[in-house]
Amino acid sequence: MRVDRLIILFVITLGSTSLCAQGLFKYFKWTAYSDGPEKMDHLVVDLNHDRFQSLPEGITQSYFSVGVDVQLFHDHPINKKGTVAWALGLGFSGMNVHHNGQLVYRVEDDNVTTELIPFPDGLSIKKNKINLNYLELPFELRFRTMNQSVEERNVANFRFYVGFKGGVLVNSHTKYKDDETKIKVYDIDNLLMYRYGPTLRIGFKKLSFHAFYSLTSIFETGRGPELYPFSIGLSWIRL
Repeated sequence: MRVDRLIILFVITLGSTSLCAQGLFKYFKWTAYSDGPEKMDHLVVDLNHDRFQSLPEGITQSYFSVGVDVQLFHDHPINKKGTVAWALGLGFSGMNVHHNGQLVYRVEDDNVTTELIPFPDGLSIKKNKINLNYLELPFELRFRTMNQSVEERNVANFRFYVGFKGGVLVNSHTKYKDDETKIKVYDIDNLLMYRYGPTLRIGFKKLSFHAFYSLTSIFETGRGPELYPFSIGLSWIRL
């Protein structure tokens, strides 16, 4: 299933659930609150540049490796004005890394390991990537400045959000395409079924710089290459 279809399905499913369950609708409330500090920044969409650290020898990555995160948050102001808050959410992450390698499997006795090695020279490769999709729980501690005018007193200007997120792997596949063939393989062997790591968001009004670094490799220890993913990009913040 394509990443864009998974993202659309995630948003539609969550939206349908919200309409059916009043408790969830109140938790991810997108309308103005009648009392207390304004709760904001419920919907966050990240457009990322995805990469791996600690690549095996001979493996290179493409700078055109674009991923997308979609997250819904509930904002909890800590102070009266709402300039300090914490937020807990639910998200979907689609990570794509284009590279020049192929996954091969080594069998020794009953042990199967995964290796990433370069393709032979001379191939006319048009597309070669690893795609990983995660269902995630993000947490953020939020610091922001607010407008002083009465008309816009609940509009945040500068944002500095630090956080942490963890997720479970829900889909994985590789895609290869050259002049003659097109191959798509699902369920990569020996992948670690979860990931977690710190996040950072710094921006002004509705656009922010975003970064995430995974503290876990995408493969199980000793059963695949140590590939630590990280993402940097832009966030679009709404509602």
